[in-house]
Amino acid sequence: MQSVRTRSAAVVAALLLCLAAVLATQSHTTPAAAQGPDGGVAHLQQGNVNLQPTASGTWVNTSLRVTLPRPGTYLLDADVRGRIAADDRLLASIQARLWNVTENEAVPLSERLVTHMNIPALGIVAKQSTAPISERITVTEETTIRLQVRRVNSVGETIRADIFSDGSGRTALRYQRV
Repeated sequence: MQSVRTRSAAVVAALLLCLAAVLATQSHTTPAAAQGPDGGVAHLQQGNVNLQPTASGTWVNTSLRVTLPRPGTYLLDADVRGRIAADDRLLASIQARLWNVTENEAVPLSERLVTHMNIPALGIVAKQSTAPISERITVTEETTIRLQVRRVNSVGETIRADIFSDGSGRTALRYQRV
């Protein structure tokens, strides 16, 4: 019996060491931003954007942004990872959009439902998630595009609502000149 326990412990230890090596490699090989004249990508730094302190329905600027370096038409693409939680009756969502900082306006039609949760008083628990944003934009000057997010509580209160980025999934914003 001692032999089985020893082997099991060795296997678990080896798996943990492999996992630690993979996580260490990922954290050193994922650049925060790589931008050029015709395209680029930026990642939300590891951690989260906590939406709990802000009022329901209030748009929040994230640190995630790209700069379109010259006039032209660009494809914008984002992956937004969100999480929402409650411990009581709830109808709430997290929404995202792309914000044109230079023009001080939303990129048209870029609003997306990141995640939605419905916990009724009695009955079925429902959850929806949508993460990608893909839009086309034409600009006449260097333009900065930022990711904005908000939490909307329709019924009840969330105990957690955030956008995050880590080794299990990244929130990213990309552009490509066409």
